[in-house]
Amino acid sequence: MQKVLLPFDGSESARRALQYLVTAARSYPGLEVHVLNVQPTIILHVDYLSMDMLKKLDDGALRHGAEINAEAIKTLTAANVRCFAHETIGEVIGEVGKAVKDLECDTVVMGTRGMSNLSNLMLGSVASRVVHEVLVPVLLVK
Repeated sequence: MQKVLLPFDGSESARRALQYLVTAARSYPGLEVHVLNVQPTIILHVDYLSMDMLKKLDDGALRHGAEINAEAIKTLTAANVRCFAHETIGEVIGEVGKAVKDLECDTVVMGTRGMSNLSNLMLGSVASRVVHEVLVPVLLVK
């Protein structure tokens, strides 16, 4: 475990995964953590919006993701863990898989419950879907 992806939504479960990494960093001195916040794709029920308006909506979503990631980055930095923040818009499972490949992460560490319990009921647990979709070990923190 040297290059870790931490999907982070600010939930209590994600915070526990973050704390796990802070503790683990003592045993893995070269640990590098990539904190990923995925904002959902904006679904609009209108006939027309200008490209400028759509860009503003996306920019706002990415700013919100950066605000959420700031908590994790602050915690990791205080623990002297090398870390990087990434914000994106899309579907969580696909974006986690893409980030693992693009960032060449060797492990995913994540909480078992996110912010959306309703989507967990309808779609199945995001954590369990990540386990099945990515090609690297996934450590789930309860």
